[in-house]
Amino acid sequence: MRDAVDAVPISERLGLEGRAFLVAGAGGGGIGTAVCRLLAEVGAVVGAVDLGRQQLVAAERAVAEAGGEMASLVADVREPDQVNDVVTNAVEMIGPLSGLVHVAGGLLNRWSSVLSTTPDTFDDIVRFNLHAPFLTSQAVARHMAEHDAPGSIVHISSIAGLASMPFGAGYGAGKAGLMALMRTQAVELGARGIRVNAVACGTIRTPRSDTHAAAPEDTEAERAAIPLGRRGRPEDIAGAVLFLLSDLAAFVSGHVLVVDGASSAKPSYLDADNLPVFVHDDALRDRLRGS
Repeated sequence: MRDAVDAVPISERLGLEGRAFLVAGAGGGGIGTAVCRLLAEVGAVVGAVDLGRQQLVAAERAVAEAGGEMASLVADVREPDQVNDVVTNAVEMIGPLSGLVHVAGGLLNRWSSVLSTTPDTFDDIVRFNLHAPFLTSQAVARHMAEHDAPGSIVHISSIAGLASMPFGAGYGAGKAGLMALMRTQAVELGARGIRVNAVACGTIRTPRSDTHAAAPEDTEAERAAIPLGRRGRPEDIAGAVLFLLSDLAAFVSGHVLVVDGASSAKPSYLDADNLPVFVHDDALRDRLRGS
C-alpha cells in the first residue's frame, strides 16, 4: 500500500491541476499574488480579483512567469452586487469554481486607541475584514452548492484575532469574527463536500508593509521577537494556503492554521535569550544560555 501511494506524483496528490479558484485581494505583489503564482505552478486556473486593473499587474506577471492561466477581475469585495457579478464573470471566464482564497483585508492605515476610535472607523475596518470575506465565501459557496461541486475555501486571518491588537481593535475583532465565521461555514457546508479553513498570519513582509517599514530588512528587534528569527514572506502563507486547498488536506476543515514563526507561542515575559525576565540568577541564566 505504501509503495502505491509513493508512486503517485505529488502533483496528482495535490489534485489542483485544472481546477479554478477565485483569489480575492490578488494584487499588489503580496500574499494574494504569491497565492496566484503558486496555484499557477501546480496547474490550477486563477480568477484574480482586486480593486483596479493596476493592482492586478503583479499577479498577471507572476502567473505568466509560472506558465499559468489567469483571468483579471475588478471588484470591491465589500459590495454585495459587485461580489455576485465577479463570481458570475469568473465562471464565464475560467469555468466552474472549486474554491476561494479571500486575502483582502487590513487596518486601512487607521490606527487608533479604543478610547479614540470612532464608530465609523470601527465599522469600516470590520466591514473590510469580516463582512467582505462573508460576501465572497457565500457567493462562491452558493455557486459550488448549485453545481454540486466539492472544494475548499480559505480565509486569510491574523494572529491578532487570536490574541490582541492594540490600537487596531476593529482589525482584531474582524479577524476573530472571521475565524468564528469559518468554523460555522465548515460545519454547515461539510455535507456538501466544501471544506472551509483559515490561515492566521503573523507579521509578513509585503510591498505594502515595507512602505511603512523602518528598514528594508528585518531589524534586530524584529528578529528577536520571532522564534524563527525572521518576519514571514508572502510565499510562507501561500504554501499553507496551497495545502489547505489541496487534496492533501481532504479531511481538514474548520481549522485555523497559524503561520507566524512561533511568535504567538512565545510568552511575552521572555527576553531575547528566551529566558524569563524575572529570573535573576546569573549562574542559571549563563547555564541555560549555553545549553
